[in-house]
Amino acid sequence: MSHPISRRNFIKTSALALPLVMAGCAGAPTKDAGRRQTGGDFVTVRNGRFELRGRPYFYVGTNFWCCCYLSDAGLPGGRERMVRELDRLQDLGVKNIRLLAGSETSPLAGSIPRGITRAPHDYDEPLLAGLDFALAEMARRDMRGILFLSNYWQWSGGFAQYVRWITGETIPDPDRPVIARGDWSGFMKFSARLYTTPTANELYRGYVTKIIQRRNTVNGRIYRDDPAVMTWELANEPRPMVDEHNNSVAIYAQWVDETARFIHDQDPNHLVCTGSEGIHGCLDKADDFVTSHKSPAIDYVTVHMWLKNWGWLKDPQLGPDFETAAAKARAHVEQHTVLATDILHKPLVLEEFGIPRDHEKYSPDSPTLARDEYYKRMFDQVADSCQAGRALQAANFWAWAGEGRAGSKMDTAAALMGDPFSEPQGLNSVFDTDKGTLAVIAQANEKLAAFT
Repeated sequence: MSHPISRRNFIKTSALALPLVMAGCAGAPTKDAGRRQTGGDFVTVRNGRFELRGRPYFYVGTNFWCCCYLSDAGLPGGRERMVRELDRLQDLGVKNIRLLAGSETSPLAGSIPRGITRAPHDYDEPLLAGLDFALAEMARRDMRGILFLSNYWQWSGGFAQYVRWITGETIPDPDRPVIARGDWSGFMKFSARLYTTPTANELYRGYVTKIIQRRNTVNGRIYRDDPAVMTWELANEPRPMVDEHNNSVAIYAQWVDETARFIHDQDPNHLVCTGSEGIHGCLDKADDFVTSHKSPAIDYVTVHMWLKNWGWLKDPQLGPDFETAAAKARAHVEQHTVLATDILHKPLVLEEFGIPRDHEKYSPDSPTLARDEYYKRMFDQVADSCQAGRALQAANFWAWAGEGRAGSKMDTAAALMGDPFSEPQGLNSVFDTDKGTLAVIAQANEKLAAFT
């Protein structure tokens, strides 16, 4: 690719396997591990299934990371656009949005320049008020949000910035050249130091507490009491440290368990998940994925699927290569469905997946034939699982751009897209003019609605 290497381009694939029985899986939680929520208007997990108001809660939703930025009252036209976007999504049957609820101001080249946490204990109130507005508007439409609280990667500041605030060390910048590419290995190790740097973790937990206890300035609801929140997600794609230490997964699993329990202690109403990529985010080992997610405080599990960025598909277009890659994608998700159904006994969400437009064009007027077919197949896999009573029960495609457009002035609402600013704008974005893709999304939600 001609554009700089992104964090997803760094990830490499490994051979697929479908282990049904493995070492290290003992001690998995019972099917009722997540049964702590109050029910009513809150999404719950009961007997390995999402429920809302006593009915199954299956969905095809989206990732729309920039909601709090778009809804900042200081952004001209932002809130008006936010309302229009939610109306569009509602018309497609979308009732679930995964969005950023924590970001950190960082000097990294690929990071968004403005974070919710500007410095330790210094928070950007207009951005938090933007999050208030987004959640209040979602509540008016009976939508639910998956709120990720930080990021393993650089594009929103993330774990590495917490470590930097405590240690004063320079973060290895993955977007600045080191020989042929950025120092992704050094960055990943630095980011994972959050787990073993107690004072950095305390800063992270301080923000988590702040957001859980926040009172929405629009509708007056305290976040912990707001049914518009479905899930507190520990971070976007957290990972154990990649190094020579054999105990890195144990350290990570302990952090996951303790952090999830910390959240549940403050908020018994909402679900908690990790935000993990799945096996690829657990050292490419299925047993490490299970170990990292068997805590009873983790209510459900997630998998992300990036067939082009993992090198499974070179050029997005229909044809033999597409068929091979799409089959691999379905097998990868099926592997996680087996683990979630038979070993972990927890619901599974395909919460990030996407593909560029045909031939990796970025313009909204370029075709999306391969994307539309890929979306359809993945949504059908979700529907088949729901109908069979298996763990895979939902999907959030990456990502919604709506009326956002690349090339817009950075201080305008139109500049906010589905793609983080560290990636080419339009790379994986779904625009409001993508009629074929929109039809596939609407049809998928109609199909799932028949099962509830």
